[in-house]
Amino acid sequence: MASFDLATIRRQEPLIIDRLRQAFPAQTFGIERVPQSLSLTEFKRVVKQAPMLGLAWAGMQPQKDSGRQLKGVMQWRLILICRVSSGLEARFKGDRKDIGLDAMTDVALALIHGVTMKPVGVMEVTQAQSLVAEGYADDDIALAQIDFNFSFVTSPADYAISSPESFEQLGITWSVSGSDGPGAINDTIEPPQE
Repeated sequence: MASFDLATIRRQEPLIIDRLRQAFPAQTFGIERVPQSLSLTEFKRVVKQAPMLGLAWAGMQPQKDSGRQLKGVMQWRLILICRVSSGLEARFKGDRKDIGLDAMTDVALALIHGVTMKPVGVMEVTQAQSLVAEGYADDDIALAQIDFNFSFVTSPADYAISSPESFEQLGITWSVSGSDGPGAINDTIEPPQE
């Protein structure tokens, strides 16, 4: 039976959230998974929870030297939403009640970058920028996004899906130069079983 306890995204998400919770306590800041590009409807829903952090899985980039184990980085995005009604500048600098987007961004950058999560991988910020909420008219919010990578290594063994039967037959595509057509021959090999 397959096990997904060691699935890369599933392992990384709680580690990221636990790291963020060191400076963004649950009684003040919401943290939840969101799509990497929020629709206007989704944005209207999450902005009501501000100040909040939306965590989105954005993609994966493999290392070129991956062998039988897939090595690379999972690409994550952290969307920071700050809402302050005491003035336009307070959205960024904060006020006596709210932290403001500047401090939220600075703290999140410091928490995420260069952190080793043994034995899973290392987090590294790749970029940060301010955002504009297209189609949203309220002036009391400020937004930023932080993109970061979280390294990983995975193989079929992580999911307990490899069995001796998995290797009874191998599907191979041979690249043949000078052949007619696309230059590849598909073949199936059945190694001798002992």
